[in-house]
Order: sequence, then structure tokens, then C-alpha cells
Amino acid sequence: MVGGRVFMKTHLIALFAASALVSPVVAFAQETPAADDQGGLEEIIVTAQKRAEGLSDVPISISAVSGKQVENYGQTNLEQISSSVPNLKITQTAIANRIAIRGIASGDNKGFEQSVAMFVDGVYYGRDQLSRLPLVDMERVEVLRGPQPTLFGKNAIAGAVNITTRGPTDTFEGSVSGLYEFNHKELQLTGVLSGPLSDGVEARVVGYHRSMDGYFYNQELDRDEPNVDEYYFRGKVELDKGGPFAAELKLEYADFEMKGQPRDVFGAVGNYNAVFQGPFFVSTDPDFVREDNGYESRNKVFGATLNVDFEIGDHTLTAVSALLDYKTREIVDVDFSGISFLDGTNLREDYRQFSQELRLTSPGGEVFDYIAGVYYQHAKLDVQDFTLFNPTFLALGAPFNALGDTSNDRDYTQKSDLISAFAQGELSVTDQLRITAGARFNHEKKSGSRSLAIVQGPLSTAPAAVVAAVFRALNIETHSISGKISEDSFNPMVNVQYDATDDLMVYASYAKGTKAGGFDIRSNSLPTSTTVARPGAFVFEDESADNFEAGLKYKGRNVAFNVSLYRTDYKDLQVNIFDGTLNFNVRNAAEARTQGVEADFRAALAPGLTVSGAVAYLDFKFTNFTEGQCFYLQVPGPNGLCDYSGKRNALSPEWSGNLNLDYTTPVTNEMKVALNINADFSSSYIAAVNLDPRTHQDGYVKLGARFALADVDDRWEVALIGRNLTNQRILQTASSMPLATTITRGAGNAYNGIVDRPRTIAVQLTGRF
Repeated sequence: MVGGRVFMKTHLIALFAASALVSPVVAFAQETPAADDQGGLEEIIVTAQKRAEGLSDVPISISAVSGKQVENYGQTNLEQISSSVPNLKITQTAIANRIAIRGIASGDNKGFEQSVAMFVDGVYYGRDQLSRLPLVDMERVEVLRGPQPTLFGKNAIAGAVNITTRGPTDTFEGSVSGLYEFNHKELQLTGVLSGPLSDGVEARVVGYHRSMDGYFYNQELDRDEPNVDEYYFRGKVELDKGGPFAAELKLEYADFEMKGQPRDVFGAVGNYNAVFQGPFFVSTDPDFVREDNGYESRNKVFGATLNVDFEIGDHTLTAVSALLDYKTREIVDVDFSGISFLDGTNLREDYRQFSQELRLTSPGGEVFDYIAGVYYQHAKLDVQDFTLFNPTFLALGAPFNALGDTSNDRDYTQKSDLISAFAQGELSVTDQLRITAGARFNHEKKSGSRSLAIVQGPLSTAPAAVVAAVFRALNIETHSISGKISEDSFNPMVNVQYDATDDLMVYASYAKGTKAGGFDIRSNSLPTSTTVARPGAFVFEDESADNFEAGLKYKGRNVAFNVSLYRTDYKDLQVNIFDGTLNFNVRNAAEARTQGVEADFRAALAPGLTVSGAVAYLDFKFTNFTEGQCFYLQVPGPNGLCDYSGKRNALSPEWSGNLNLDYTTPVTNEMKVALNINADFSSSYIAAVNLDPRTHQDGYVKLGARFALADVDDRWEVALIGRNLTNQRILQTASSMPLATTITRGAGNAYNGIVDRPRTIAVQLTGRF
């Protein structure tokens, strides 16, 4: 961690460097192509509005990360990319993955839809586990901030991540790339073949493997963690014979496994260290050494997408048919220590989705251009969550001994059907003034059922009635519940754009977003229960958001910058409410307001030399949140919970951004060198969802660099890559140690959290043909 004073000094230097070139700006486009031989910036093309457009023409706060940068930095998933995109935060927790934009994210419940919708080649990848999918052979990753209701649909209430993979080429080409990272023994291998199969038929095949020992040492299991083993394959076949019909078929398969999380225990308070000694010893030194009885996550994903374009006169009818299937199997030691308390918690998720979109697009460049379509999605979800209380409890005396060798097993099934109709049109009132309006209507039905059983193992000798009574004291009881919901939502948007000059466009927009309601998968009792102190939950309602944004975009020959100001009001936020024991129940219990400024720039300083940067200011405030989980020693209100109204959310730094310098120059007639220096920065934040100040993360600057020697025609390249060169220790998420205050009888506590990867040094070899 970096001290606040050091951070502020470095932070001001970074901001000054950016502002020396342009005034503060937004929508950082991460792709920064080198200037051509005559100087000047290349255009960045995005598909944020379902058309290929220049980034400077899209009236949205958007960042675009090129596939080339993903490869150059050795980045492997969205979590790694997020550190370089302001106001985007992607983190792991013990049982879920969170994607947050502007401080808004879904919580840790498999019943939640994601607040940030993820799309891959136009297909909705909405489950949180899919954010871990390896990113291989990418064209670009677009991050759209703020509600995106019309074209990206329901559940894009905080924004959208739009991933585009590379397509087949009309000439034969291939590449082989290998990366080896020395400190954590990480190996990446990628192979690509692309080219024509026959006249009008082209194909592309990609294979990828990644392995890593890890950067934590688990003393309990004598291994480095997180230990990673990933495989990914993708094939694309494109048919385009120049007529009115074109099609592309994509098949992909991923198998990615991780053993152990980069989780550390820290911050002992009170008598925690005195109690957790001897056979119950827990190290609380933040030293990348830990004791844990194991975490394993195995994920298998299969996807098939058929994209067909029909030319109807000057219009294009696009049909996107997709099947997505994945399975997750996880075993979690949810007490996060070497003590055998809650080992072997078993999480299983099976998900299958079929979707069909039909979209009619006008030719573009007309006085009135439009996109209109319909969308259908059917999904089936099965989740199992078996929490095991280890036999260790048998030796702790009453009432803990009644928990020993016993589990509470949850089983959940859900089916959903979503039908949407959408349209968006742009009217050119004059050559300079354009008005865009659109709307999407969604109708969704869900049915869900949840059951919970308390199962005693062979070592449990307590009477069943006693076991049931002890679990009831923890607000857990055997039950079964099912239900159905039906939701309709109408999400309009309007946008006004004005070309002040040939290079400068200003815009203002309004959009209304929603996120679907659903069923609480992890609640441990019935909402109607009269036998537990705090009844559980089952049905929760949808969320809504109203977003106002204004900005400007400038694209000159040598300088481009973007600035946006935004304000979004969220109502009925779905949050996990702590019940005072071990459980969380979902409620529509919070309202929030996010507002701020986002800015980015690119500048070509000389042939081969570009500089780019971005900065985001986030003002987050819960406008109404009276049912927050109290942190350790915080005095609760009359309802037994704590009021977080007026507070900012966890993991929502006030400032974030980056600065990049890219330089490429020939050194001989056959070779060139390329240098990149980059810095990602963040102000301080709280890492725990209950806003415990003991999980404070200081502001930091994370430095990286890449030096490459390459053939002038890019046929081969050798690169040295360094990330987090100043070895910052960065806390990504945090929470109290489970059972800590129970065992210390409230006299002690400690914390655990996911820690970002420390310094890495890697060599990358690439050959192209």
C-alpha cells in the first residue's frame, strides 16, 4: 500500500501531466495506435450502437481496449483489464464475481442478474462466473458506462461490457505466442490460424493454454496459490460470396480451473490473536502466506453463435442465434483459515441459455437512420449450495457441538423467458444537429423453487430436535418454497448531438434503465417463518435508474479527447441484508446517486510517439440505506442494523485513471523497438461491503512497462513485460473473518481479503506468418 500523502503527490503529478495536453476529458479509449509515418492519430472503431463507428462519433462515455494491448500486457481476463479502465471494478469474492461501473454492482447471490451486462460477439453472457472467461484473440473490449437500455437491453443498468473477437481473414495468416512470467511461474501459449477455405468461405481457429503456480503460499496445503490451469478453443467459419447473404458460425469451449484464492488474513483486533492460538492458530500477518483448507473452482463453458446478415435493398436484417452452456463446481473453505470449522462448502451451478435476436438496420448516412428488432431468451439455472459444519464443533461444547458434522443443503432451480422489442432512430435535423430517440419494452417471466435440508453426518449424535433448535437460533431451518414472477419494463432514451465544428461534437442524453427482479437463492428460512428471530426472503423486485449525461468529443489530426458529466439516480437497489448471525437476505432496500466527470485523451506528439490518459471523478452517495450490515463494534440502530444513508459505497474510489506513453521507432532496416510505460492510479476506498474502516485501502499508483524488439513487418517480436513494478499491495475486497466475533464472544475480530497480484516480470515471444 502507498501512504495517502505519497499517493496525493503522485496523483497530482499524473493529473498535471494529463492536463498539460488537454483539459480534463472522458471515455478513455485504451487503444492508442502509434502515429503513422506522417504523424497523426488513427481512428478507433467501436460497435457500441450496433454499427461500426469512430469512437469520437459515439455520444456515450466509453473506453475501448484493443486486443493488441490485451496481448501486449499479457492480460488474461476482464479482472486484469479493469485496473486500467476508470470507474470499472471487477473483483472476486468467496462465492461470486462482481462487475461494477461507477460504484454500482450486483451482490453475492446467484439469484441476482448482473448490474453490468456482458456481451461477447453480440450475445448476452449475464452470469457472474463468466467474467472469469479467458480473453483470447480479441478485437477489442468496449466498456460503456451508465445505463444502456435500448440496444443492450435489460440488466445493463450500470453499463455494459461489449467484447468482440477477431474474425476470419481473406488471406492466410497465423501466429504462435508464448509468455513466461518468472515470479509466479505463469505460462501462456496461444496459437492462431486464419484464412480462406474456398471462394467466399473463410475460417479462424484459436487455441490457448495458461498455467500458473500462484503468488500466495498456503502453509496448510503446502502449495502456491492461486494455482491456475486454463484451456480455451474457438473456431469461426464465415460465408460471404458477395451476394445478399452472409453468415458466420462460432463455436467456443473453455475449461478453466483455479485452486486457492489470493486471500490473506489481516488486521487482528482485541483478543483475536490471543484466542486463535495453538491448534486454532490463524496468522494475521499480511505477508502473502496463509493457512486455508482449500478452495477449488472448475468451470466449463460451451458457446455456439450463428450470425446471419440478409441484405434487403439498402437495409440489413441480422439474425443472431446463440446457445450458451456452462457448469461450475466449487469447494470452498468459508472460514478462510486452517481451522476445520466450515470446510468443504460445495457450490454447484449449471446454466443453459438460448437466445434469438432479429435486428433491422438502415443503411446509414441518411437523414433518418434507425435500428429496430426483437429479442427472445430462455434460460434454465440450477444451483446447489451445501454448507458443512466440520466435526471440530463436536468438541466445543454446547451449543456448538450440535453443529458438528452437520450441513445445511440448499437446492435451487429457476426457469426464465424474456421477450423484448426495441427501436432507436437518429434524425439529422440539420447538417450539425441530430436527435436520437429509442426505447425497449421487456416482458419477462421467472419461476423458481428453493429447498433447504439440515443433514446430520454419522459423527453427529445430538438429537435431531436439538440440532434443529440450534440451527433455528442461527435463523436456519428446513423449508421448501417456490414462486413465479412476471415483469414488464419500458426503458426510453433520448440523445441530442451538435457538431460545434468539424472536429468537436457536444451531446446531452437521458436514459432509464432497469434490472430484473428474481428469487433469493441463499436465504436460509421462509419469509413467513415464526420460529426464527429474523425470517428469510424469497422474492425481490426489479431496480430502476434515471441517467442524465452531457459531454463533448474532439478528434483532431494529432489530439483527441472526450469529456462527460453524469448523474444517475438508482431506486430499489437489491442488497444483501445481514440477519445478525450467519445469513444474508435480499431486499430492495437502498437508493443511491452517482455523479461525476469522466475524461480521456490521446495525442500524437511525433511519428511513432503517442501519449494517452484518462481520469474519472466519482461522487457516490446512498440517498437511503437504513438496513446496512454493521461493522465490528459499530452501534446498531433500533432495527439492529446500521444506517448508511449519505455514505459512499465500498470499492468506489473518488478518483481513478491512468497515463500511457507509447513509442515505436526503427533501429535498422529490418528491426524496430517499441516501448510502453503505463500507470494506473486510484484514490483510497473501503474494501468491505459493510464499510468497515479497518478495511481501508490507501490510494496507489501501479506502474507497468513493456519493451519489445520486433521485425519491422511484425513477423516476430521479443518483449519484456513488467506489471505492478513498484510492488504495491492492493486490497481488492475484504470482510470480517467468519465466526471470529462468535468464538471471541465479541472481544476480538480479524479480516480477510483478496489481494491484487504483486510485481510480475515476463518474457513474451511471438511469431507471425
